[in-house]
Amino acid sequence: MKQKLPHFLVSERAKLPENPGVYLFFDRDHTLMYVGRATSLKSRVASYFRHQKDGPTRAIEEVVDSVVTIGYIETPTVLEAILKEAELIRHQKPPYNILLKDDKSFLWICFTADEYPRVVLVRGKDLEVAGAAKKYPKRWGPFIGAGMTRTALEIMRRIFPWSECAPDARRPCFNVQIGRCPGVCTRALTPAAYKKILRCMSMFLDGKRSDLEAQLLKEMNAAARVQNFEAAGALRNQLFALQHIQDIALIGRDADEPLSKNLAVNPFKRIEGYDISHLSGTGMVASMVVFDGGEPKKSDYRKFEIRNFTKSNDTGALKETLNRRLNHAEWPLPELFFIDGGEGQVNAVMKVLKERGVKIPVVGIAKGIKRSTVRYVYDRRNSALDRAVRLYGHIFIKIRNEAHRFAITYQRKKRQMRDFSG
Repeated sequence: MKQKLPHFLVSERAKLPENPGVYLFFDRDHTLMYVGRATSLKSRVASYFRHQKDGPTRAIEEVVDSVVTIGYIETPTVLEAILKEAELIRHQKPPYNILLKDDKSFLWICFTADEYPRVVLVRGKDLEVAGAAKKYPKRWGPFIGAGMTRTALEIMRRIFPWSECAPDARRPCFNVQIGRCPGVCTRALTPAAYKKILRCMSMFLDGKRSDLEAQLLKEMNAAARVQNFEAAGALRNQLFALQHIQDIALIGRDADEPLSKNLAVNPFKRIEGYDISHLSGTGMVASMVVFDGGEPKKSDYRKFEIRNFTKSNDTGALKETLNRRLNHAEWPLPELFFIDGGEGQVNAVMKVLKERGVKIPVVGIAKGIKRSTVRYVYDRRNSALDRAVRLYGHIFIKIRNEAHRFAITYQRKKRQMRDFSG
């Protein structure tokens, strides 16, 4: 490779960073053999050199036996690691990436040639047929792992909304209502305006995130100068989404390669957040909010009126709440419990979980809702959890705020009902 990468000898692999990125295996002749992505470079690479219960494939054995140096490229997010992996496979064609999976079955992200181009996933074999180049004039790939690739596309769609529908419909589609279609169905924007959205997405897919951020900032400031505040606000929101990519749904899902089973804890598929609310120790209530894939799942929210404590006792209230929650076997268990509270509250919850035989990690946030800084409380020996907390603290802030809002709303409603009845 022409690009000079940071690298380590295979014996120095423990020095790899815990951050997302791509890793590259080179043999003694400095020939690139294999490229892979990782949510944690250190953990993923280490997995290749551990004994596997099912045993590695012959191809993997050959790679591991031949690797001498390990290069790596860190990326700001897991999403960008997926894009960088595809770029390197496309340009470098590492032989063992092809051996491990037929390259014709890889997925490609394509733009169609329609008046309002659609964003679609296409198998490599389907791009080799006659007319494919005309039908799909823009393409990126190859991407390994259908599930992760589709999840990555959904994350990008929150930043660059595109349409799956044909124009000239009578009414807007459902995706218009949730902000994932700009209104192609009713021609709410021109083809030129729509293609501008896709040009921004093209820059991101090409790995030009910093250039795209600079472009959006320039356009936002220009719109504000001419007092086009609606356009400036939309650009501001897009820039914020780009700078705060929420790709937690990808953590722990990078298990598409033969040797990467269960490499990391995935505490983010479903999180339950809890908060206690009271007024000077009276009218104690608890809230339970649920986030799935980083987004609120309000249908699963629950509220509890504390029965056993009439005075301020947050730890006691949390114990009661968790015990009552765990009595509901019909409610799916989360992969992480998040508590608005410090060591005392976290220890109380962990004690309940231990007594009930539930092995699920717990994270607490030690500062109050209006504090400018926060301190997380959790088992720092859990390296996957530690890294997730450091990378995705903004998601925990959202959960904390939502649990607090839900608890306060319930507590106030109960107080108003008492005042009315009195």
